[in-house]
Amino acid sequence: MNCVIKPIPITKVKVDKSVMTYLINFGTTIELGTFAWAVECGDRRLLVDTGCPANVQSSSGFPATQVYTLTEGLAKIGWDINDVDIVILTHLHLDHIAYAKELKRSTFIIQDEEFKAALNPHPAYKGFYPSEVIEKVLSGLRIEYVSGDKEIVEGVSVMLTPGHTPGGQTVIVDTVKGKVAITGFCCIKENFEPPVKGISEDFIIPGIHIDIVKLYESMNRIKNVADIIIAIHDKEYFNVKQIP
Repeated sequence: MNCVIKPIPITKVKVDKSVMTYLINFGTTIELGTFAWAVECGDRRLLVDTGCPANVQSSSGFPATQVYTLTEGLAKIGWDINDVDIVILTHLHLDHIAYAKELKRSTFIIQDEEFKAALNPHPAYKGFYPSEVIEKVLSGLRIEYVSGDKEIVEGVSVMLTPGHTPGGQTVIVDTVKGKVAITGFCCIKENFEPPVKGISEDFIIPGIHIDIVKLYESMNRIKNVADIIIAIHDKEYFNVKQIP
């Protein structure tokens, strides 16, 4: 199956680069994007993450500006909100899920471990999971819980990649250019293609994580599987219409 992926920019946010690059680049401001990812596989239309309103992202400590609402972004690529068959949520931080309520006809794919962690978060990372808000966002949706790796439809599968969160999942899409990985954790291109060494010789570990070893292993697994890696917060995708 030769699928294509279309980035939908939802918000822009400026952060200290150390948020994305663990223990380096303090004091350097960079721009990030929050995206939804439209995946077309034959007559199937899937969405990876939904993005969120800028005010939701700003209230969580990352001041953001709106690029498009989800409805506007879908319209830009010729989709309607009701066209989406399946929504795969990489993880349950609000900037990736807050528009979920608008997709009432879709089936949502969530890792079981991620769902449990989001509704009963450990005190160490509770700030990233406002459980009452998340519960309201997900309430009433048609959800399919998966555990580990699984094919979702022909040409699209999920791969468990924890470390950033307990149950993050990377989406693997078959294309004419090989396998494309939409990362299941917050990162930028430099995390996989480091211009300088961080604490690892292979990668720069993203700055937000709950288990640095698991995150390293997840990054390594993605690198070994994917021909193209989409780092889901990298600003380059503001200017990309389609992958590949």
